[in-house]
Amino acid sequence: MNTKRRGRPPLLSRESIVAAARQIADTEGMEALTVRRVAQALGGGQASLYRHISDRGELLLLLAQDVAIHLPVDERAGESRQRMVAYWSTAHDYLARHPWAARIIADGEYVLDEAAPFAASAMRGLEALGLERPEGARAYRAMWNMMLGYLLNAHPVGHTVGHGHASPPGEEELHGREVDRGADFAWALERLLHGMLR
Repeated sequence: MNTKRRGRPPLLSRESIVAAARQIADTEGMEALTVRRVAQALGGGQASLYRHISDRGELLLLLAQDVAIHLPVDERAGESRQRMVAYWSTAHDYLARHPWAARIIADGEYVLDEAAPFAASAMRGLEALGLERPEGARAYRAMWNMMLGYLLNAHPVGHTVGHGHASPPGEEELHGREVDRGADFAWALERLLHGMLR
């Protein structure tokens, strides 16, 4: 049975290319993300993609821009500490659905204007909570770096305490299999914010 697609391949756009790349990165990982793999997912050849993108680097840039555009914006984030924590938790959960995104952001290769609405909303919220510049900017960086740390660290605590040795008291809780990383992040963020606003 011939399973090859017949007829002309579908019309390509940057949007369809980004959607296919996001799907591949989400389900197969960044290692699988190549121009050839995206072309295959879209039912065409690599040459057709090269009319829209120059190489894998541009593909990664488009993915980074797509992530930045969809970061949440909440103009009411500064109404309370709880609302600010919820704002950042929403951003954390969004990025956690795209495990590759935090790595692209942390690598720092792309500085994206598309992330400005998220940052501006967070900064206005921190100012409304009483953190004027430059403290507000430092608070923003601390929260951003903590979020990336939670997203990048695949192990729930980042290391193996007592690995290969007798377990110290409390290690069972430290290495619990069912760690709710989003809840852990919100817990830590709330305490960080409380300390900064005191």
